[in-house]
Amino acid sequence: MSLAFALAGPAAAAPVDPRTTLYDGPDGATCDYFNAGARIPWHHRGGDWRDAAGQQQGDKPMATARIQPTAGRGFVQWDVTDRVRESGANASKAAAFLLAPVKGEPRAETALASREAPEARIRPRLRIDFDDGSPAVFLVPSADTTLDCSTVSSLGARASVAVGETKYAAIAFDVRELADRPIKHATLELVPIRHDGAAVVGVYSLHVPVAEDAVATQPVGITSRFHDDKAIADDPDVVFMADFDTLFWRSEWSYVSPGSHAEAVQRDDDGKFEPFRGAALRVTIPKGGNLGLDMGYNFQDKLGMEPEEIYFRYYIRFADDWIPTVDGGKLPGPSGTYGRAGWGGRKANPREGWSLRGLFLRASSAANPLHGRVGIGTYAYHAAGEDFFGDEWDWNLATQLLERNRWYCLEQHVKMNTPGAQDGVLRAWIDDVPAFEKRDLYLRDTPVIKIEKIWMNVYHGGTAKAVKDLDLYIDNVVIARRRIGCLAH
Repeated sequence: MSLAFALAGPAAAAPVDPRTTLYDGPDGATCDYFNAGARIPWHHRGGDWRDAAGQQQGDKPMATARIQPTAGRGFVQWDVTDRVRESGANASKAAAFLLAPVKGEPRAETALASREAPEARIRPRLRIDFDDGSPAVFLVPSADTTLDCSTVSSLGARASVAVGETKYAAIAFDVRELADRPIKHATLELVPIRHDGAAVVGVYSLHVPVAEDAVATQPVGITSRFHDDKAIADDPDVVFMADFDTLFWRSEWSYVSPGSHAEAVQRDDDGKFEPFRGAALRVTIPKGGNLGLDMGYNFQDKLGMEPEEIYFRYYIRFADDWIPTVDGGKLPGPSGTYGRAGWGGRKANPREGWSLRGLFLRASSAANPLHGRVGIGTYAYHAAGEDFFGDEWDWNLATQLLERNRWYCLEQHVKMNTPGAQDGVLRAWIDDVPAFEKRDLYLRDTPVIKIEKIWMNVYHGGTAKAVKDLDLYIDNVVIARRRIGCLAH
């Protein structure tokens, strides 16, 4: 998006982390989401901010502007010098602001011209003055939008942004070219174009609800005792291990559906495949189809019993072509459907069946800075669900937007609830970093219902068909009675 005319081009600037970029397109920021296309939620509905004292959702603005009903269409100004200096020192982040009513002050709704306003002269700008006497520059926004909780839609395409009782305006500027320049003053300037009455509008620092990447500090679980998973199957708590390195990998599983599109490969240059440890299972959802993989490890079949608690870990790598533009779908996870309930529109029933498969999200729009990243989570058919279809639980405790052409370690833990009680457990980790936790899981009312199988399912939809081939790779599957953990990188 545009920069100030007086600045050098962006080619020399440091790259911005796309996860922290305010986006105002059709699947951009809304009342509920910082990025709706990637399903990154705000921590607080309506937007997250920090005030002048650094308090989350605090009520002390960095600066205020009083807007009177008789005001003309001139620029209203806010001093944002400290915030811009801070952003300029951190070249990976934009200077992003939230405009909101000020506590205890008049708060009539005010509309201000946005970057989409038809008249260029009234569009928002950030004026930068320098200590060294060099000419002032004017930056134009990289994004601006209204966070309005009366709608689920993104409002970034409108010619104005609104500030009122239940509406806040978010606006961001790319300030990378200001790094190391001696900023004297930074002034946010917007033009009011409609106001119902007097209002005092405060400016706050927009807080991006994306945590810094967490990294596991030390090996955990069973894997810490076995280099590269070699001989991990000898551990007494390991139930099953598959690495797809033999010609007879299919026989290790209880079944592999004939409709599956899966084969063990050691190379796949078209998919930019790089082996994890030897061969891996390539799964293809074909163009015009839904099913990539339907494979299972049935505990009764293999062990002669069904567990009440299990850990399940596998490695996954999304190929270069993995951009599902039509719909999301399913990934592997534990289940207990017993062929009766808990999948495919068959409502979960506490006396008949459930499933907790993984999920992948539909790709965000091509203009979205997170297009090409993969969101994952749990697709839950559980007894507390009200719909005939499953609930989607995004894995948001970690920064779970996965990159293509990179191996990730996914681990899930499920513990059945006491029959009739909501005390079951579901947890998930990405590369050993906590990604999801639910401790009030309700799956059953009878002890007969347990963990029937690990369901290795890769499926597009719903019912919508894939519009092109989609490929992913799976390797080093382990099922165990206690925490497994990931291999050291």
